Amino acid sequence: MTSLAVAVASDARGPCSLYLVTDSRITWGTAAERWDAGLKTFASPNTADIFGFCGDAYFVPIALSQALELLSRGALNLEHASADERHIAVIGLLRAAVAKVQTANIASLTFFHGARDGEFMGSRFRLWRSQYDVRSEVWTDRELPLAFGTSYVALADGSGKTEVEAHIVEVSKTAAGGTSRAAMHAFCQALHSGADPLSGGPPQLVGLWRKGPARRFGFCWHGKSYVAGMEVPASADHGRVDWFNHLFERCDGRTGRKLENAKSHRKSLKLAG
Repeated sequence: MTSLAVAVASDARGPCSLYLVTDSRITWGTAAERWDAGLKTFASPNTADIFGFCGDAYFVPIALSQALELLSRGALNLEHASADERHIAVIGLLRAAVAKVQTANIASLTFFHGARDGEFMGSRFRLWRSQYDVRSEVWTDRELPLAFGTSYVALADGSGKTEVEAHIVEVSKTAAGGTSRAAMHAFCQALHSGADPLSGGPPQLVGLWRKGPARRFGFCWHGKSYVAGMEVPASADHGRVDWFNHLFERCDGRTGRKLENAKSHRKSLKLAG
């Protein structure tokens, strides 16, 4: 299963970003049989679209990777399409792929799509939840309302949902309550606690800002550096990725230390007293 959260960030000028974060654990029935480097988040290479999922961990990563390959190669050109049009296109590809599955081993799944219409101050962030029920073989798809004017966790889902929500309540009591850093720190605290045995491994983070296509971020976690759940070797060019830590501070992907010019979040995330 999965721990998944979607966070909305706003500044004094309005909505500025949308983030989707998950853990990296894939299990085979029980937590004893697991892989802590599974791909659960996706960022479109040339459109403002991010994706994540809960449930079936075998079909979605393959099918969605195939869909994004069509986008990156230009075979499916959605660069000038609206968020609605992009959503319809991607969901159509997934539904067609599911229809070709002939096995009793596929599980139900929940699929999240974050998107942006427009750019800069005209940005409008969107979020959809699509679900496939394996028993009825029925898809449901609906857009979720997003509130702006503050920063908050729009939703939590997966087997770790209860634990994530409990930590969100605790972090909301700090000076950072109502910020994207509080939302991200709450998720990291829940994952670090190990309370949900079906969630584990490093966080993996994708996001949308006011400008440009979707972004894949690196995460510094327990002294190591990860991108999309995979540990990054020391020989890699860490400078080609934007990195965050468990406090949602910008950091050096090689050392894990907060960047010299980055804002510190440590004090604001401490409980008073």
